[in-house]
Amino acid sequence: MRDAPSIRGGLADDEVPLGAISGMWRSEDMELRSLSIERSVLEKVVREFGDIACVQFKDLNVTEEGGTAAHTRCFVQQVRSCEAIERTLRFFDEQMHHHEVDDTEAEHDPSLGIDEFKSAKDVTDLPNALETLRTKLLGDETNLRDQVDKLQRYQSELEIAKERQKAVEWAEMYCKDAAAPGRGPRHGGSLNAAENDFESVDVVTGAKDGTLGQLIGTINTEKMDTFYRLIYRVTKGHAVVHKEPLKGDAGEKDGVKTIFRILYSSFEMQSRILKLVISNGAMVHLGRPLHSATGATDSKAGDIQNLPGDDHAFRQLRENIENEVVDRSKMIQNTSLMVEEKLHAIARVHTARRHFILREKAMYHALNMMQIDKGTLFASAVAWIPTRHLGKVNRILQSYDLCRLDAEDIKATDAESPPTYFETNEFTGTFQGIVDAYGIPRYQECNPAIFAIVTFPWLFGIMYGDIGHGVIITISSAIMIYFQGALQKQKLNEIVDMIFGARWLLLLMGLMAVYMGLLYNDCFGMMLQYSESRFEFPDDWVNGIKYSDPTNPAMCFDGTNVPLVCGKCSMADLQNVDVMVQGVMVPRCTCPYAWNVTDSEFSCPNIPNDPENYLKPAKGPTPFGFDIAWHEADNKLTYYNSYKMKNAVIVGVLQMALGLFLSLANDIYFKDTRHIIFGFIPECMFLFCTFGYMCVMLILKWVTPWPNTSIAPNSLETMTNFFLSPGKYSLINETACNLPPTDPENDCSGYDYLYSGQTTVQTVLIIIAFSAVPLMLFPIPILKSREKKRLEKDALQMGTTAPVIDMQEVWIKQVIHTIEFILGCVSNTASYLRLWALSLAHAELSEVFWSFAIMKMLDGADGIGGGFIMWAGFGAWLSVTIGVLIVMEALSAFLHALRLHWVEFQTKFYAGDGRKFAPLDFAEIIAEAEGAR
Repeated sequence: MRDAPSIRGGLADDEVPLGAISGMWRSEDMELRSLSIERSVLEKVVREFGDIACVQFKDLNVTEEGGTAAHTRCFVQQVRSCEAIERTLRFFDEQMHHHEVDDTEAEHDPSLGIDEFKSAKDVTDLPNALETLRTKLLGDETNLRDQVDKLQRYQSELEIAKERQKAVEWAEMYCKDAAAPGRGPRHGGSLNAAENDFESVDVVTGAKDGTLGQLIGTINTEKMDTFYRLIYRVTKGHAVVHKEPLKGDAGEKDGVKTIFRILYSSFEMQSRILKLVISNGAMVHLGRPLHSATGATDSKAGDIQNLPGDDHAFRQLRENIENEVVDRSKMIQNTSLMVEEKLHAIARVHTARRHFILREKAMYHALNMMQIDKGTLFASAVAWIPTRHLGKVNRILQSYDLCRLDAEDIKATDAESPPTYFETNEFTGTFQGIVDAYGIPRYQECNPAIFAIVTFPWLFGIMYGDIGHGVIITISSAIMIYFQGALQKQKLNEIVDMIFGARWLLLLMGLMAVYMGLLYNDCFGMMLQYSESRFEFPDDWVNGIKYSDPTNPAMCFDGTNVPLVCGKCSMADLQNVDVMVQGVMVPRCTCPYAWNVTDSEFSCPNIPNDPENYLKPAKGPTPFGFDIAWHEADNKLTYYNSYKMKNAVIVGVLQMALGLFLSLANDIYFKDTRHIIFGFIPECMFLFCTFGYMCVMLILKWVTPWPNTSIAPNSLETMTNFFLSPGKYSLINETACNLPPTDPENDCSGYDYLYSGQTTVQTVLIIIAFSAVPLMLFPIPILKSREKKRLEKDALQMGTTAPVIDMQEVWIKQVIHTIEFILGCVSNTASYLRLWALSLAHAELSEVFWSFAIMKMLDGADGIGGGFIMWAGFGAWLSVTIGVLIVMEALSAFLHALRLHWVEFQTKFYAGDGRKFAPLDFAEIIAEAEGAR
């Protein structure tokens, strides 16, 4: 431990040193400081550190081999005392839970004379507070255990007495039935044919040849079958067993216990049966044991109550057992009152004691990390402290004499990076938890959580866009936020608690789902007319084609661009000029355009690219969202499918580009010029020249007015040719396309250019993209190889050891990174298509559920029966909406958004190999312990 001057003026509470970084963008600046604390105030200082929760102690008692030196830890006994007290408190917890006693916290604990352990300083002022508490709790535990054991014994005796009572009633009834003329046993089973002889015996007075032995008892029902078979084996079938489920107090058969009656004929058989009774956990309540030939009695049968021989004896036995039941019930009631009274007294201070022990145990664990040499007055500690909180720590040390905080930061080893610390609240903590679940951010690298606040709900909304479903999620989360104070005090199950913890995330997800639902114009599978449609549908338009215009060449077509008369139109066809096409009378083969006359036959010409003959928004695009005119359109699914798929690709490339620029921010911050030149730049070259160009092409295609979409460039085919056939483009030949269909030279394949010079631009872009690959692969390993040689040369001159750089590992990592990035650009872009797939599936499921559960029911809803049908249909729709669309679909969209952030976005810049700042924090320790109860 190096010496350093102490700070006695130091930093003020709110003073932040220059260069300190805080907030969510990067983790807090951390400093490794050495502390010297006087032993007399050691516990007080550490308790105050636990209250401010900004000091993470470093274990100074770890050996070089990674183990711990137990002899250097001075507070092991105190930790064991705390653990012993925790065991006692857990016993109190179990008993309070069993007796339904609330552990409400009192204002004062008169037994110790301190205010419910709330103030750490007050506790330390009490001499031997921990040992005093342990002694008192040990006495309370002993007293309570005695009472609990006594209560359990009384309850066991009461249960046995009630079983004996039922056994006596059953035996009396059995004996009366067997003794009645012409009647035998009502229940039971014979182990062999010898039962017939037993049934002819007077079961009360004895047998023909001698007295039969009898045992009446109870056994657990689940063991009865095994017990039955064992008796058969040990007696070789020479015994009779009668059985019946034992009835409960109300007369019903509870099925827990079964009452049995065994008849046997020899003393040896009796010994075997009694051994089976003991080994199977059965209990014999009544019986008539047999004696040996010498008159001896089996020791196991000595405590068995003899079976009464007449009604008076039965009545006397019943009265004795009833008195025993009443006595045991009163003893149980009195003992229960004593136990509950004791538990209520314990409960008044139980929470305070539990919190106190949690604080003490955490404090002693921290003290065990310090170096405390015998014979010295000071303890030495090393701790990570956020730079912005150095003033708080210094203020605490200044309040005690002879305590100091070193002024200079200790340089940490390369293997020990500073911990990562973000100050979060209940809102930002949810998003930070999503990031931390993937991996703790490396010290001061860009934190993805700050972007996840926006991008996570955004991606969820793209997949889940629906006004109605989004409103339900928004209202549900808003209710949890409004009543969060009351809900935090309740004990929630694991799933509900997890949902409650994500209430702010759910609120943003719901709002974004509503916003995207407004863009999609989708509400429970319906479209809303919140703006006037920009489309007009005149009577002479069918399927988007104007048939009434005499100059329209579509008069030769049926509305789907398929000729009514394929090939040639003969003169005879001109006689039949009226054809019904989807309810509209259309002239047939009377196009006014020039015909190719050959042998009095006319060939239909191709439709010219005349945009005036096709339906389009008469008033321009709708101001917001999708036009309601698409609701009943036959090509609605095709239109939505095209838009959502392209939108998903654009969103994905944008988020991946954001990840690349965040990697640039990390490189600039850590001054990694090498990675900027040979990492960031070639990665941007490849991504932007390939998939970035594809996004630009999609947007440019959207904003270009095409007179006929059949000649618009096919995006998929263009990108395929971009990689496989650079410089080539499937351009449409207008001259060949305008030739008659019968002409062998007719060819309408291909597309128009998206912009002038397209082939040249694409050729340049593909060259730039592939030239980025060697820039990513070779320069960095070559530069590290030169660096290795330089370090070895310098070490040789200085007589030191050069750091080890494994060039084989460097090359392998660089090759893997290059291949992963190149293939990742393709796979990650394709992975963002899940935005399209889930959005389309959600919209189609909503429409199907609405159509079949509501609209179909409306068609048959007539009269009283129709009302019931509507009620059933609405119930079915509500059930599937909540169960499938609200719960399952929302969970699916959440998981997909999580994957897109973890894999597609964060891998572009995020290392995630940091370690979380874990200060001594009493509040967090208590909260975790309370949450685990």
